[in-house]
Amino acid sequence: MPLTRLASRWGAALLGAALVLSGSVASSATPDATPSQTPPPGVAASDGSPTSLVLAMPIVVPAGTASLLSGEELELYTSPTGVLTRQLDAVIDRPVALGVDPRILASIRILGTGAPESAIEWLDRLQDASNETFSLAYADADVAALSQAGMTDLSVPTDFVIDPSVFPNEVQEGPGASPSASPGVSPSPSPTTPAEPVVPTGEDLIDLPFTLGPVVWPRDDTVVGADLEVFATLGDAVTVLDSSNASYPRDAIPASARAGGHRIVVSNNDISAFLRDAVSAPTEAAWNSSMSQLTAALAGWTGGSATVLATFDRDIPSTGNRIAATLTELSTTPGITLTTLSRTLAEDPVEIGIVDRPVSAERITPLQSALQTMPATTAFASVLEDPSLITGEQRRRMFTLASNAWVETSADWQGAVEEFVAGAAELLSSVHVLDSSTINLLSDTGDIPITISNTLPYPVTVNVQVWANRAVLDVLDDSVPVTISAQSQARAAVPVQSIANGSAVLVVTLSSQTGVSIGAPLYVTTNVQAGWETAFTFVVAGVVLLVFVIGIIRTVARRRREGREAQ
Repeated sequence: MPLTRLASRWGAALLGAALVLSGSVASSATPDATPSQTPPPGVAASDGSPTSLVLAMPIVVPAGTASLLSGEELELYTSPTGVLTRQLDAVIDRPVALGVDPRILASIRILGTGAPESAIEWLDRLQDASNETFSLAYADADVAALSQAGMTDLSVPTDFVIDPSVFPNEVQEGPGASPSASPGVSPSPSPTTPAEPVVPTGEDLIDLPFTLGPVVWPRDDTVVGADLEVFATLGDAVTVLDSSNASYPRDAIPASARAGGHRIVVSNNDISAFLRDAVSAPTEAAWNSSMSQLTAALAGWTGGSATVLATFDRDIPSTGNRIAATLTELSTTPGITLTTLSRTLAEDPVEIGIVDRPVSAERITPLQSALQTMPATTAFASVLEDPSLITGEQRRRMFTLASNAWVETSADWQGAVEEFVAGAAELLSSVHVLDSSTINLLSDTGDIPITISNTLPYPVTVNVQVWANRAVLDVLDDSVPVTISAQSQARAAVPVQSIANGSAVLVVTLSSQTGVSIGAPLYVTTNVQAGWETAFTFVVAGVVLLVFVIGIIRTVARRRREGREAQ
């Protein structure tokens, strides 16, 4: 190692200690009124004990509105210069914990044999990497914003429509096959059993498998105390909290913490800022300057043996073209030890308070308008035998809409929200009664034809209800079930009985098998002229009788005439 580089590192460490002693490197946490109980600043650096540092980085993609990435997007992102390739190349097999967007995993795996080769290779590399890994929210959703907007279930969706035909069959050898054969003797062929596609479950699609348990990673400076209760519904989850959201009873900001029973790992805001400046430095000189600040801050760490956490940002496209160089520098700098997140979580947690930093109304209000469509969508989904075909897709799109990748593109995001809300309204009208012209009923009993349209890609079953606004018609069956195939129409025949002649307005409504109203009522005018049928019947009967009587009279008259002639 060049002596100048080594000297600069130790110089940075000594400078950090001096800065801490003079109060220049301050904690970004909000201090409580309690006096500091930590050792005097600079002890960690002066006694030679290394600073333990843990790093975390998100693996994410640019903003979009689709619930899954397309094959074309995956091919682009995993190309040699793609964003996912560049992210993984910089940190693979390095001491960095990786938070992975499960939408990426699901998008690759659900394509089966149709997934781009580059995407499959990228996923294999990620699976084989020695890095610690954990799942982000689906689409790296802004979990704090969703919580504050009213969403209470932040779990990763597992309801996917999986096509078995894109997965290969698993060949199974039959029993009796010999594991080995004598030299010079050809082994006899063993029978095979019919193979079936090995179709993954929804849980298989979103699991790497990850090496760490549930982790919730909100955007910096966005959490309020109530959010932790929502995060806790994910199970024994650990929340990554920016230090500006935390208040400490002392100046040092160790990563391992607890807030009111909730497990926390705190990211040091100052050190994270230095780290992000270093990895995004545009020039070598700027990088050297940022690294000096970063190593100085770490050298001045006053938390003793407690680990400090620093996080990379979520910028897409990433400006971090010096990630690998920064990691190499940190791993070889005297006085800094890179550790793991699992070891950090094993350290005794420090009790902290939460400093509320709510998400801005400009972001919360649009999310609330999108979330308000979800109850109606869930109710409407009961027209399907498997409602999750709709609810799963809508939840995934909701998470995608709330992705942190949208934060820097507010104008485009507003348009995406409006598109989501409009799409939800269109979904609710996808099953409806078609308009009908006036219906004429000319008999005492008959069927009223009702045509239902279904534009969904799935078959639906609804009940058709009809009632008349006047007592000229009696509906004999007040609920007629009908199944409509995907993207087609079907006709229901509602039996009725005429009571009197006249016109009536029929009110036609639809409901699901669970009783949920579907769509808006349709009004159909009906003319009941059942008396015409009765009169017509009497007229016809009279004519028939008259013809019959005339025939008899003519027959009798002819016979009498023939009798007289015979005499």
